[in-house]
Amino acid sequence: MSKVCEVCGKGKMKGNTVSHSNRKANKHWDANLQDVVMEIDGEQKKVRACTKCIKTSKKN
Repeated sequence: MSKVCEVCGKGKMKGNTVSHSNRKANKHWDANLQDVVMEIDGEQKKVRACTKCIKTSKKN
């Protein structure tokens, strides 16, 4: 399975870890994905969604 949210498309982020001596090392952050059953277009579907999408869907 890919590490991309099926609702909003959020995926891996890249950046640098910067030490005290200002050396840069590559770093990546994965989206916080959870397997959850959501109601999409009036029917129940099992999707991999980020926690932000899950929280927003519970509010609506």
